[in-house]
Amino acid sequence: MKKIFCVALLALSFCATVSAQHNLRTGYFLDGYIYKHKLNPAFASDRSYFAIPIAGYVTAGVESTLPASTFLNAGPDGKYATFLNPNVNTDFLSSISADTKYPMNLNVDVPVISFGFHAGKTFNTLDLSLKSDIRSTVPGSLFYWAKEQYDSSMDMSGLDINSNTRLELAYGFSRQCGKKFRFGFKVKFLAGLVKADYTMEQLAMNVDNDVWSIASKGSGYYASSGVGLKIGEAGTVKGFDAPKKADAIFNSIKQTRNFGGAVDLGISWDILSWITFSASVTDLGVLNWKNVSKLESVETTGYTGFNAADAGSELKSLGAGLLDVMSAKVVGTEDAILDKLSATAHAGLEIRLPFYKRLSVGALATHRFDKVYGWQEVRGSVNWALFRWLSFSASHAWSFYGDTKLQSFGGAINFHPKGINIFVGVDSYKSVMNSLQLPELKFLPGENHLNTTVALGVNFAFGKYHGRFPKKTAQPQTEN
Repeated sequence: MKKIFCVALLALSFCATVSAQHNLRTGYFLDGYIYKHKLNPAFASDRSYFAIPIAGYVTAGVESTLPASTFLNAGPDGKYATFLNPNVNTDFLSSISADTKYPMNLNVDVPVISFGFHAGKTFNTLDLSLKSDIRSTVPGSLFYWAKEQYDSSMDMSGLDINSNTRLELAYGFSRQCGKKFRFGFKVKFLAGLVKADYTMEQLAMNVDNDVWSIASKGSGYYASSGVGLKIGEAGTVKGFDAPKKADAIFNSIKQTRNFGGAVDLGISWDILSWITFSASVTDLGVLNWKNVSKLESVETTGYTGFNAADAGSELKSLGAGLLDVMSAKVVGTEDAILDKLSATAHAGLEIRLPFYKRLSVGALATHRFDKVYGWQEVRGSVNWALFRWLSFSASHAWSFYGDTKLQSFGGAINFHPKGINIFVGVDSYKSVMNSLQLPELKFLPGENHLNTTVALGVNFAFGKYHGRFPKKTAQPQTEN
């Protein structure tokens, strides 16, 4: 097969060694959901909690207008593969425009330590998390070329790749003021681990006898506390020199000089006993990167491509192919670069049935401030606190990426008796089911686009119940 790489997976392959997160928005109104405070720091969980390391809260989010089947398909042998696999047919191309550039965001949030506790009218949280944002623009014409729809040439100029991986230590404070109003904030200390940013001003390719002639011109920068660059004989970047042993990884983290800070702000107001308005903005801050390597490429090279068999080998080949094509060289250094975080704003309105307050409807508006990668969403949900220890939420969303509008269906369930809290949720079930080729629920709304957040977690829950549905106490009887 004559193919070099696919920019749809450029960010994944380029940042494979490093892998403001998009949290589970379907869980915004879910009763008992511990990590609402990640969406709005004014929210408090119904009990104090302690997260099981790593397993307490794991979420991964992808925002793209590309079809989910582009990225993962099951072949005849049962193995999952990307569209580069020769066994994957070209049906997915009907959903892709060759003249369009598609933004793609991948977000990962994994907690190292996380706990929250009630103290009087306040709720406090402490989180240490590993977070990563990986972003790229994907030219639609690339997919046609990769499936041999184009015979001899391809122009992918304007390709952009951006990644940011950091450790985040956050303290959150939420306080009840009176019976109706609650406010909260988070203060975050950031330690940058890896930052990569590269833009291809020109990337033109032509094939002749199985050899691709590639003219590339690009520039960017790279900074890391422990993942160095491997430099080849010609001075070009050939890969990443990441520490493999645990002690080396911890030493590189301790030696980082890339620091920053951010804040989250939020409010919650019970307008009536059955109507609540809430709003928040998260990740207002910056991160300062030190000793930044400046990268540049002005090169014409030849490349023979690769033959990929499954998802694992494809990603490995894609990474090598990308670096060869870019022909990036270290041309200098900068003392520091100040990088602004991507902020997210939320506004929510929840209405509970006056005669049965365990059932509610909610509307959540979200705006992601992220330049060309920014997006907006309006999500409606139905929420049911069946018991104090079991709750459900189902949502239907309209998302906007530039001029593109998508709709999706999500769902979440939370099991939260005293002692344990288990939750699982997804913001777009069709993205997951289509990618894994699971049976679809045809009667539910949604579209086949890779635009979803998946979250799950297991936590210990303890202490007094502070939720909306306390047990009723028996009234003392008076003698006649």
